[in-house]
Amino acid sequence: MELSELKDRIIASFSGTEDDLNEVLELVEKDRSVFPFNEYEHLICNLIEKGGLTYGQYIEIRSEYISENPNLWIFEISAPRGFGEKFAQTYVHGKCSKLKIPSKKLDPNYAGEYDLWLDGITIEVKASRAVDSDSEEPLYVKALARDTKKKFLMNFQQLKPQCCDVFIWVAVFRDEIVLWVMSSTEVQSNPLYSKGQHRGNKGNEGQLHIKHDNIHVLSEYELKDDNLEDAIRKAANRK
Repeated sequence: MELSELKDRIIASFSGTEDDLNEVLELVEKDRSVFPFNEYEHLICNLIEKGGLTYGQYIEIRSEYISENPNLWIFEISAPRGFGEKFAQTYVHGKCSKLKIPSKKLDPNYAGEYDLWLDGITIEVKASRAVDSDSEEPLYVKALARDTKKKFLMNFQQLKPQCCDVFIWVAVFRDEIVLWVMSSTEVQSNPLYSKGQHRGNKGNEGQLHIKHDNIHVLSEYELKDDNLEDAIRKAANRK
């Protein structure tokens, strides 16, 4: 259930008169919404006041929406490092207890060039969120579901295949989190990979644009059985 569907769901639940409904919709339309006082809370409060929507119905709609969109809170993370490092790396680490935070003790040559370590396999974690490319709304408003038909772009940047053995890409949709596990060689040879595109790039740093019309090329690398350790080891063997 996306936001447009949520509004329809709220309106469909209203049992009052059509005049009352139109009055509320006109009021909400004219209102200037400011976060966190948005049009949805304004709509719900006015419909409850009109007597055509109960608090119980509101709780039911709210619970249904949260259940169908469990990842929306991730789209509210504003700091890039908070999303890429704190969330993505923590999420990946939680999928495999054998993963370790790299250090000089584990790898004497370690200089911060990768994120995680598994029995000598060096791993870089990259993350992106799927949002509507045609919308200028905040991320949590334009967040997309996995089965969306809308245009989106997920840009995995600052890729340095020469600095790790395996890449784990975390793709966040409003209803699902997808992991792709690839060897550094597979990343570097991928037709979507572009090297040195940004001005000022140093070394072999590149990026990879995942869009609604090319995401299928990563299907073979998707983690589907939840055994991340096995996927990492297999990817490292393909290097």
